[in-house]
Amino acid sequence: MRIAINAVAFYAAWLAAVLFAAKGWPLASIGSCGAVIALHLWMAERSGIEAAHIVAAAVTGFALETLLLQAGLATYASGGPLDGAAPAWVVFLWMAFATLFNCSLAWLKPRLWLAIVFAFVGGPASYWAGAKLGAMELAQPVWISLGVIGVLWAIAFPSLMVLTRLTGAGDAPARET
Repeated sequence: MRIAINAVAFYAAWLAAVLFAAKGWPLASIGSCGAVIALHLWMAERSGIEAAHIVAAAVTGFALETLLLQAGLATYASGGPLDGAAPAWVVFLWMAFATLFNCSLAWLKPRLWLAIVFAFVGGPASYWAGAKLGAMELAQPVWISLGVIGVLWAIAFPSLMVLTRLTGAGDAPARET
């Protein structure tokens, strides 16, 4: 049941965050992701370790998204307070994404080759969907933007999964709801 709650909560937050950002409501985007993060930390047996993974994902996401922005490959609706830097709502999406690592995506930890494939395909698909919903724009030609995003995600996501594996988080059962 915990895995289903984790997956449904993340995807609901992703959709809400993207739609809110497209409407120009970045604080609502942050709120939807924040609710998922709070639920995850409340349910986690080792919330301190999970919080550290969420911070690592925030740093990784901020760097990757700022790189995409600076390279002109992506522009975001509802930009952030710092010119040329990733908006907070996008960083919060990365933080919410980190809630999946030791729960609904934990099965990928021993299969890093599959995590690489998953990231190479799933990362760009997420950006493409976000662009179609109006939360961002991808540079033309889109296939180049999506290709770069795929490569960056194929590095970032498995790296974050290795971090979760090295810290041993997820080995203890979570609190029951």
